[in-house]
Amino acid sequence: MLRPEALPQTQYDVIPLAGGFDQVTSAYQLSPGALRDCINFACRSTGGYYRIPGYERFDGRFQPHNAQFVALDITLLPGKSVAVGDVGAFGNINGTVSFVDPFGQYVSLTKTTTAFASTFVPGPIVIAADTKGTADAYHTQLTQKELAQNRAAAANIYRADIGAVPGSGPIRGVVFYNDVAYAFRDNAAGTAEDIYKSTAAGWVQVPLGNTVAFTDLKANISEGDILTQGTVTAVVERWILTSGDITSGTNTGYFVVSAIAGGTFTAAAATVGAAAVTLGGAQQAITLLPGGDYTFSIGNFTAYEATRRIYGADGVNDGFEFDGEVYVPIPVPGLTFKPILTQVHASHLFFGVSSSIIHSALGNPYNFEVINGAGEIGTGGRVTGMLIMPGNQGTQALMVFARNSTWILYGTSSQDWNFTNYNVGIGAWEGTPQNLFDAFALDDRGVTMMKQTLNYGNFDAATLTYNIQPFIKTQRGLAVCSGLSRENSQYRVYFSTGYGLYVTTNPQGFVGHGLVLFPNIPTCYWDGEYFSGETVAMFGDKDGFVYRNDVGTSFDGRAINAYLNTNINSSKSPRLRKRYRRCVLELQGDSYIEMQVGYSFEWASERILPHAFEDGSMQFAGLSFWDEFIWDTFFWDGRSNDTVSVELAGTGENMQMMIVLDADYIEQFTIPSAIFHYTPRRGNR
Repeated sequence: MLRPEALPQTQYDVIPLAGGFDQVTSAYQLSPGALRDCINFACRSTGGYYRIPGYERFDGRFQPHNAQFVALDITLLPGKSVAVGDVGAFGNINGTVSFVDPFGQYVSLTKTTTAFASTFVPGPIVIAADTKGTADAYHTQLTQKELAQNRAAAANIYRADIGAVPGSGPIRGVVFYNDVAYAFRDNAAGTAEDIYKSTAAGWVQVPLGNTVAFTDLKANISEGDILTQGTVTAVVERWILTSGDITSGTNTGYFVVSAIAGGTFTAAAATVGAAAVTLGGAQQAITLLPGGDYTFSIGNFTAYEATRRIYGADGVNDGFEFDGEVYVPIPVPGLTFKPILTQVHASHLFFGVSSSIIHSALGNPYNFEVINGAGEIGTGGRVTGMLIMPGNQGTQALMVFARNSTWILYGTSSQDWNFTNYNVGIGAWEGTPQNLFDAFALDDRGVTMMKQTLNYGNFDAATLTYNIQPFIKTQRGLAVCSGLSRENSQYRVYFSTGYGLYVTTNPQGFVGHGLVLFPNIPTCYWDGEYFSGETVAMFGDKDGFVYRNDVGTSFDGRAINAYLNTNINSSKSPRLRKRYRRCVLELQGDSYIEMQVGYSFEWASERILPHAFEDGSMQFAGLSFWDEFIWDTFFWDGRSNDTVSVELAGTGENMQMMIVLDADYIEQFTIPSAIFHYTPRRGNR
């Protein structure tokens, strides 16, 4: 008989969950914490995988993820009921019913107002003049799960208030500027493009104003001066010289005006402020053709914070400047094609036009006269992106992308531009270049990072997606837009299939890939921040909604279906059979978590029968090993950092783990590591 000390002792294998999604690396060469499959999980830059937060529709009204609720015990009269969405008085609290207990013991209210007192006073429930029963007391016995479900239910009430941008077709551009979102969408008839801004009342259309052509302006004027011609007046919002100068008094240009009164301007003399000018004719309403795809760059051509403005292009209209109220078309004389890209760089306004980049005069985004320093640089390929990069000797460099080539523009003006071919064969799909701490873009080979080297202002390229080439091939040519998450140190690219690739990296190197799958497919993307410093990421979709990303517990009310499937874990002894006994997961989060943990042995071998099976009828897109996994379900109340323990029962030379959840009420959380308890057995024959 063996003595106890002669029996194999339980051993412990700590596995950092890191490395991300990898489809091609050999199982034995890949760390056991890497992922063979995942959806809606991504890599933390500091290690571990996190279930992504959700997104929710946005129009400037109260944001659903901030919703609160109050739960009240109720007693209903015979034959009476209340339903989600009912609005009425519950004692001295008026509100909207957001949740009804299935057993009829309590309801939750949101959008609440308390009449007559600052605390709850029991009383009748009155909805639409009908007494339903009584509200008796605060309901204080909510479990952590019920709290999470009630918060999600309250968010749904506010979500129903938020509407699409008026018009037709997809959102063609969205930009967040001075704490306001601006969305571009074709009008209802599809005959013009409209701009809407987010407000506390929802989307409000921005009037585009009028222009008035002029010649021979005799003196400098100021924005806000009054243009006067007889009884006709208007406020000058901008004045733009397209040729000539003020000193000579020989020039051409146009005013952007508002508040026109007294009739119509004519081709005759006028005054603006104290200056004389000759008008070219009647005011012309600014209109935009439909069908563009907008790109934006926020820049400033003065030393004043107030002159920080949006510059944009869409491929079908002239480039423009916009400050949220005043829209300034910027036509380029002699230009055959309309700009498709825009970038403010080195005190110049750059436009990408077909296979060229053109730039304004130094310090003047409105003037494109060569005599004043404007110019054009040909690339030989359709321009697909422009990014500002660190340059040599502290100056910036402009990286210019085409589909299969990349160039870099060094210098500060037309006096010293140096346009060099950086790489033939590496380029970018439209909408994919982004600048985190280095340049990132998606081309045919996958995601490429252009990193500055120590070699005096040069850059080196590295492909980051070599280990997920099967996925890249399925999405090739389908990229729609891209963005960044600076908080997570991520480059993100979204595809017309609904998939998104989250590439996590940091200045020390590549961290890993994660995949997301959105039911609302992004058509455009923008990331920025509030004045407070809070980050904000937004995207539009084909149905005209704008969404704020990375907030809430759902995909705009839909459950977030998420799972991850790890690589095999041989516990450092590939051919040795092990009796696996327990898995301890480290969790980081602040709220309730509910998930399922599955595991399989011996490459998910059918020879090893499962000991238990739960929820086998559930289906998840792309799930390849469902029938071969043994499942355990657990709940976690959410402390900032803790562990949960899952029983394992099986023997094999290796094991794999899967984590699955499908809910609309679970906040984001992180799983940094796992510890496996096992007992060594015999070697495999």
